[in-house]
Amino acid sequence: MSSDDAWRGAWRLKEAVRANQTANDVWDDCVTRFFGVNRTDGRCLDVIDRHGKVTAGQLAAETGLTTGAVTVVVDRLEAVGYAERTRDPEDRRKVWITTTPIMREMTERLFAHFQLIGPVVLERFTPDQIAAIVEFLDVSATINLDHAALLEQYVDRKGATPQARLVAARLFARAGEKQMKKGRVPND
Repeated sequence: MSSDDAWRGAWRLKEAVRANQTANDVWDDCVTRFFGVNRTDGRCLDVIDRHGKVTAGQLAAETGLTTGAVTVVVDRLEAVGYAERTRDPEDRRKVWITTTPIMREMTERLFAHFQLIGPVVLERFTPDQIAAIVEFLDVSATINLDHAALLEQYVDRKGATPQARLVAARLFARAGEKQMKKGRVPND
């Protein structure tokens, strides 16, 4: 493969990822509006649903929210009937957060079309190709989460000017390059 072909392939991959992220964002926005919750609450519902049950600390760690913010989110989700807290029967100090049966059924129905993807993927891709796609997604997720944590250090909550944000963006880019040179990606 020539260098030009490699760059074209990398460009197509970048554009496909961006288009996929936009499509996911549109879908997530529509789902949260359907549920009648905000995007933060929707993100928390997704994490709870994915894991089956989580503690407030686990939910905070995975979403980047403070434990105080998680308490408020879970209060809202309980109030609308989408989540519930239950004490761990073996450790009464531990409280599990789960989705309610009605939330699980709504999720199952709204995401049922994704079950159709499995056979299509299995027909189009070899097991090695699927493994490469999964590895790409895992590495991308790690990089995105690491860079989000890094970018958080440059967020000015006081309403900086565009020029000040540009300076912060340059500092972030330098820090991000250093981070990537350290090779911070998941291993096998």
